[in-house]
Amino acid sequence: MSTDDKAGNQDDRAMAAQHSNPEGDRGKALASDMNRANALVTACTIDCLIPEAGQNIVEIGPGNGMLSFSLTYTLESDGHYQAVERSADMAQQVRDNLAEYAECKMTVHNEDCFDAPIEEGSVDGIFGVNIIYFIDDIEALFTLFDRWLKPGGRVAVGMRTSDTMKAHSFTQHGFKLREKAEIEAAMTAVGWRLAGSEYFEEDDIELEGKTLKVDAMVLSAQKP
Repeated sequence: MSTDDKAGNQDDRAMAAQHSNPEGDRGKALASDMNRANALVTACTIDCLIPEAGQNIVEIGPGNGMLSFSLTYTLESDGHYQAVERSADMAQQVRDNLAEYAECKMTVHNEDCFDAPIEEGSVDGIFGVNIIYFIDDIEALFTLFDRWLKPGGRVAVGMRTSDTMKAHSFTQHGFKLREKAEIEAAMTAVGWRLAGSEYFEEDDIELEGKTLKVDAMVLSAQKP
């Protein structure tokens, strides 16, 4: 392997690690860049939950929280927004960015989602964008979500398509790229009803000197 190849491989590993768990100044910069890339898919993912005032909504992996402003207003003063973020730097950014302005009650859990202290049967909706790549067992994740959800509660996950992600070399390091059918099968395996899917494309963006194709898919399901 040439020196350039080794350097490129190290940079890809560093980029992959930051996507999984953003830290430090580079992680904060990446979160800001990803807000541009994820604005539409996050809005569509939230829409698929059909959030209402007074509900308890959980977001997994909110990054710096900036894309969740509108949700906190939708939930109003009787609602509850819970962010589950394993990066300590991002969890603090959520607190800094939303605490002063959130209309609803807000709780930030600086935990892995499998360790988050969320009461069973208490949640109306759960969503996350680009989280599915970093979960070893998605059926176990959805089983956890099912315990948190009230009857009739909804789940929505947004992501890039696997073909798009495969085009980026950093996804070779720790990313688990899954097809729509696999995710939907995991949803139905825990007893949920599939509620819909959306696919859309946007203009490409530049991210850390690389061109990123911006397409996205949102899959949603409902607990009986």
